[in-house]
Amino acid sequence: MRIKSRLFALITVLFAMALVAAACGNDDDDAPAASTPAPAAATEAPMATEEPMEEEDDMPLAGTVVNILGPETGPEAEGFLAGFEPFEARTGIEVQYSGTRDATTELNLALEGGNPPDIVIIPQPGRIIQFGESGDAVALPQSLLDNIGGAYDPFWFDLATTGGQVYGVPNKGDVKSLVWYSPPLFAENGYEIPSTWAELEALTDQIKADGLTPWCIGIGSGDATGWVFTDWMEDMMLRLQGPDVYDQWVSHEIPFNDPRVVEVAEFVGDIWFEEGNVLGGRDLIAATGFKESSLPIADGDCVLHRQASFAGAFYTEIGASLGPNGDINVFYLPTVSDEFGTVVLGAGTHAVAFTDKPETLAVMEYIGTAEYANARIMADKGGFLSPNREHDTSLYSSDFDRGLADILVSADPFRFDASDLMPGEVGAGEFWRSGTDYVSGSKTAQEFADDTENAWP
Repeated sequence: MRIKSRLFALITVLFAMALVAAACGNDDDDAPAASTPAPAAATEAPMATEEPMEEEDDMPLAGTVVNILGPETGPEAEGFLAGFEPFEARTGIEVQYSGTRDATTELNLALEGGNPPDIVIIPQPGRIIQFGESGDAVALPQSLLDNIGGAYDPFWFDLATTGGQVYGVPNKGDVKSLVWYSPPLFAENGYEIPSTWAELEALTDQIKADGLTPWCIGIGSGDATGWVFTDWMEDMMLRLQGPDVYDQWVSHEIPFNDPRVVEVAEFVGDIWFEEGNVLGGRDLIAATGFKESSLPIADGDCVLHRQASFAGAFYTEIGASLGPNGDINVFYLPTVSDEFGTVVLGAGTHAVAFTDKPETLAVMEYIGTAEYANARIMADKGGFLSPNREHDTSLYSSDFDRGLADILVSADPFRFDASDLMPGEVGAGEFWRSGTDYVSGSKTAQEFADDTENAWP
């Protein structure tokens, strides 16, 4: 397009010069009218040369590069980059991505050296707050937030807000409020998917009456043993006490040993510790790895397994198909009542800017759009669910992924994993340790709550 425009401009100029020459040749004929087209023709030529300049103005940031650091590697990293292809074509901005499971360490080293990446994908909201308060992260302009904010549950932005400033744009989400099951086993036994907690309790009783084991549960995870228990606590805190109390619990506005927290621990214990409810019984829960605990439902050794969306990979590894007509599927963990809405527990990542260059902010805004989500989904690299309520969930390549996406975007409200939001010595420390002691039987629910409260800094 630019070559054609320049050629047209050159021809126009040459034509104008010819007119001028012709006018000069007629001076002796005293014909001033012949010279008047020359200025008009001359002014048309610059207008023709402005055409490519207008194209360049449409891409004022063309040729710039934005560097992004994140935790996604392999196919997920390929999918992440594929999400930017429409943006790069439209803006001329080049997005470069470096994926590593140790992104936090690389970011800290880069900050120490005074040369951080333009954008970092961060899964821990607490770290986003730290970077915002330290001045390392860039507060997002209100105009950017206005353009994308309405497409999300506001809680996604609350997670990345400190001092009245927002520092993160939602990138992807994970669903935790899920129960995994075997559709063939359900069909064989005439079981129906429960839509209420009362129906889930009735199903549990029916499974036991049929001589099967309702739940597969294991919380073993090496040094991180216990986090599975925290997930159950969080899901039931939302269902029993509601999102407001959940938020107060996370921020320590109520103590960890508040009676409402103890009630939730006992509620979980009533499910886990009742005779015949869990494969292997209470004694094996802490000794069974969380991954290993997910697999027996594929063999029918137990029927239900509550775990986050990432567990799908465990089943595909053993050759199981996923979806309503597959070997393994999921349903939404029912609410106890309608009082608190369609509560969904989850996790996810945010994009955080560490430079305020125009191209950096342009990329940040794009990450928050449905266009980015749709492009990434169409790349079909897996490992991605968008919390953007405006993205096209029909684009997911399987009924299974579409079902997960529908749960995520239908969340009302959505809440982030509590242990990830609590101080490290609590959320990834005493909550795990004392929770494991409670599960193993060496502490009561009250003792677990008291010890975790005492660990709060």
